[in-house]
Amino acid sequence: MAIEEEVLNRLKSVKGIINAFLLSQEDIDKVREFEIQAEKNKAAGGMMDFINEGVWEVLSKSAVFLIFIDETFSDRKHGQSLTLMKDPSGNILGKLLRKDEIPEYQKRNDVLFMGEEFVIFTNVKTQGKPYFVIPSQKLEELNDLNGISASLCVPTDLFFKQKYNIKGENLGTVLIGVDKP
Repeated sequence: MAIEEEVLNRLKSVKGIINAFLLSQEDIDKVREFEIQAEKNKAAGGMMDFINEGVWEVLSKSAVFLIFIDETFSDRKHGQSLTLMKDPSGNILGKLLRKDEIPEYQKRNDVLFMGEEFVIFTNVKTQGKPYFVIPSQKLEELNDLNGISASLCVPTDLFFKQKYNIKGENLGTVLIGVDKP
Protein backbone atom coordinates (compact mmCIF):
# COMPACT_ATOMS: atom_id res chain seq x y z
CA MET A 1 0.00 0.00 0.00
CA ALA A 2 1.33 3.43 -0.92
CA ILE A 3 2.05 5.75 1.99
CA GLU A 4 -0.67 8.15 0.81
CA GLU A 5 -3.31 5.39 0.98
CA GLU A 6 -2.10 4.38 4.43
CA VAL A 7 -2.30 7.97 5.67
CA LEU A 8 -5.81 8.38 4.22
CA ASN A 9 -6.96 5.20 6.00
CA ARG A 10 -5.41 6.34 9.28
CA LEU A 11 -6.99 9.79 9.00
CA LYS A 12 -10.44 8.39 8.22
CA SER A 13 -10.26 6.29 11.41
CA VAL A 14 -9.74 9.35 13.67
CA LYS A 15 -12.78 10.49 15.65
CA GLY A 16 -14.23 13.67 14.23
CA ILE A 17 -12.78 13.30 10.72
CA ILE A 18 -15.68 13.04 8.27
CA ASN A 19 -13.56 12.53 5.14
CA ALA A 20 -9.99 12.90 3.90
CA PHE A 21 -8.40 13.54 0.51
CA LEU A 22 -4.88 13.74 -0.90
CA LEU A 23 -4.48 17.20 -2.43
CA SER A 24 -3.42 17.59 -6.05
CA GLN A 25 -0.81 20.15 -7.06
CA GLU A 26 -3.66 22.23 -8.49
CA ASP A 27 -5.41 22.24 -5.09
CA ILE A 28 -2.16 23.09 -3.30
CA ASP A 29 -1.70 26.05 -5.66
CA LYS A 30 -5.28 27.16 -4.86
CA VAL A 31 -4.51 27.00 -1.11
CA ARG A 32 -1.45 29.21 -1.66
CA GLU A 33 -3.49 31.70 -3.69
CA PHE A 34 -6.28 32.00 -1.09
CA GLU A 35 -3.93 32.14 1.91
CA ILE A 36 -1.70 34.82 0.34
CA GLN A 37 -4.78 36.94 -0.32
CA ALA A 38 -6.07 36.39 3.23
CA GLU A 39 -2.74 37.55 4.69
CA LYS A 40 -2.84 40.64 2.45
CA ASN A 41 -6.36 41.42 3.71
CA LYS A 42 -5.13 41.19 7.32
CA ALA A 43 -7.04 40.23 10.48
CA ALA A 44 -9.34 42.17 12.82
CA GLY A 45 -11.18 43.89 10.00
CA GLY A 46 -7.98 44.70 8.14
CA MET A 47 -6.35 46.41 11.12
CA MET A 48 -3.77 43.79 12.07
CA ASP A 49 -1.28 41.65 10.16
CA PHE A 50 -1.43 37.90 10.46
CA ILE A 51 0.60 34.95 9.22
CA ASN A 52 -0.84 31.48 8.81
CA GLU A 53 2.44 29.75 9.69
CA GLY A 54 0.65 26.43 9.99
CA VAL A 55 -0.47 26.39 6.35
CA TRP A 56 3.01 27.27 5.09
CA GLU A 57 4.56 24.52 7.26
CA VAL A 58 2.05 21.94 6.03
CA LEU A 59 2.64 22.93 2.39
CA SER A 60 6.38 22.30 2.87
CA LYS A 61 5.72 18.63 3.71
CA SER A 62 6.11 15.70 1.26
CA ALA A 63 2.39 14.92 1.10
CA VAL A 64 -0.56 17.23 1.84
CA PHE A 65 -4.08 16.08 2.73
CA LEU A 66 -7.38 17.85 3.33
CA ILE A 67 -9.73 16.65 6.05
CA PHE A 68 -13.30 17.62 6.81
CA ILE A 69 -14.00 17.64 10.53
CA ASP A 70 -16.86 18.00 12.97
CA GLU A 71 -16.75 19.52 16.46
CA THR A 72 -15.57 16.26 18.08
CA PHE A 73 -12.25 16.66 16.26
CA SER A 74 -12.00 20.30 17.34
CA ASP A 75 -12.62 19.37 20.98
CA ARG A 76 -9.33 17.44 21.15
CA LYS A 77 -6.72 18.78 23.52
CA HIS A 78 -3.54 20.14 22.02
CA GLY A 79 -0.71 21.85 23.80
CA GLN A 80 -0.46 24.80 21.47
CA SER A 81 -2.90 27.66 21.02
CA LEU A 82 -4.73 27.85 17.69
CA THR A 83 -4.05 31.60 17.52
CA LEU A 84 -1.20 33.62 18.99
CA MET A 85 -0.36 37.31 19.04
CA LYS A 86 3.37 37.91 18.63
CA ASP A 87 5.78 40.73 17.95
CA PRO A 88 8.71 40.75 15.48
CA SER A 89 11.08 39.68 18.29
CA GLY A 90 9.08 36.49 18.80
CA ASN A 91 7.51 37.51 22.11
CA ILE A 92 4.09 35.93 22.66
CA LEU A 93 1.81 38.82 23.58
CA GLY A 94 -1.49 36.92 23.70
CA LYS A 95 -3.22 33.68 22.83
CA LEU A 96 -6.55 32.03 22.16
CA LEU A 97 -7.44 29.75 25.07
CA ARG A 98 -8.96 26.30 24.99
CA LYS A 99 -12.23 26.12 26.94
CA ASP A 100 -10.54 24.06 29.68
CA GLU A 101 -7.82 26.75 30.12
CA ILE A 102 -10.22 29.64 30.76
CA PRO A 103 -10.79 29.04 34.52
CA GLU A 104 -7.03 28.87 35.16
CA TYR A 105 -6.39 32.12 33.28
CA GLN A 106 -9.31 33.89 35.01
CA LYS A 107 -7.35 33.50 38.29
CA ARG A 108 -4.19 35.10 36.90
CA ASN A 109 -3.36 38.77 37.40
CA ASP A 110 -0.93 39.01 34.46
CA VAL A 111 -3.54 38.67 31.69
CA LEU A 112 -6.25 40.84 30.21
CA PHE A 113 -9.24 39.09 28.62
CA MET A 114 -10.21 40.38 25.18
CA GLY A 115 -13.54 38.62 24.80
CA GLU A 116 -14.22 35.24 26.37
CA GLU A 117 -11.31 33.19 25.03
CA PHE A 118 -8.43 35.49 24.05
CA VAL A 119 -5.93 36.87 26.57
CA ILE A 120 -3.22 39.51 26.36
CA PHE A 121 -0.20 39.02 28.62
CA THR A 122 0.22 42.30 30.51
CA ASN A 123 3.76 41.50 31.71
CA VAL A 124 5.27 41.16 28.20
CA LYS A 125 6.79 44.28 26.66
CA THR A 126 5.94 44.65 22.97
CA GLN A 127 8.89 45.15 20.63
CA GLY A 128 7.58 46.34 17.27
CA LYS A 129 4.21 45.96 15.58
CA PRO A 130 2.17 43.00 16.88
CA TYR A 131 0.56 40.48 14.54
CA PHE A 132 -1.53 37.32 14.76
CA VAL A 133 -0.07 33.89 14.04
CA ILE A 134 -1.96 30.70 13.28
CA PRO A 135 0.58 27.95 14.12
CA SER A 136 0.62 24.34 13.02
CA GLN A 137 -0.46 21.61 15.44
CA LYS A 138 1.15 18.21 15.89
CA LEU A 139 -1.11 15.34 14.91
CA GLU A 140 -0.51 12.49 17.38
CA GLU A 141 -2.03 9.91 15.04
CA LEU A 142 0.73 10.61 12.50
CA ASN A 143 3.70 11.21 14.83
CA ASP A 144 5.78 8.60 12.99
CA LEU A 145 5.51 10.71 9.82
CA ASN A 146 5.97 14.08 11.60
CA GLY A 147 2.32 14.83 10.84
CA ILE A 148 1.08 18.36 11.44
CA SER A 149 -2.23 20.12 10.88
CA ALA A 150 -3.18 23.68 9.99
CA SER A 151 -6.37 25.71 10.01
CA LEU A 152 -7.43 27.32 6.75
CA CYS A 153 -8.76 30.84 6.15
CA VAL A 154 -12.49 31.16 5.45
CA PRO A 155 -12.25 31.55 1.64
CA THR A 156 -10.10 28.39 1.38
CA ASP A 157 -12.51 26.52 3.66
CA LEU A 158 -15.49 27.58 1.52
CA PHE A 159 -13.69 26.67 -1.73
CA PHE A 160 -13.08 23.08 -0.60
CA LYS A 161 -16.56 22.67 0.89
CA GLN A 162 -18.03 23.68 -2.46
CA LYS A 163 -15.59 21.54 -4.47
CA TYR A 164 -16.36 18.41 -2.42
CA ASN A 165 -20.05 19.30 -1.89
CA ILE A 166 -19.74 19.29 1.91
CA LYS A 167 -22.79 20.71 3.64
CA GLY A 168 -23.67 21.03 7.29
CA GLU A 169 -23.28 23.28 10.27
CA ASN A 170 -20.15 23.15 12.42
CA LEU A 171 -18.04 21.34 9.81
CA GLY A 172 -14.53 22.56 9.20
CA THR A 173 -11.55 21.97 6.95
CA VAL A 174 -7.99 21.28 8.06
CA LEU A 175 -4.79 20.69 6.11
CA ILE A 176 -2.55 17.79 7.11
CA GLY A 177 1.08 17.45 6.06
CA VAL A 178 3.39 14.46 6.50
CA ASP A 179 6.96 13.52 5.68
CA LYS A 180 7.30 10.41 3.56
CA PRO A 181 9.49 7.70 5.12
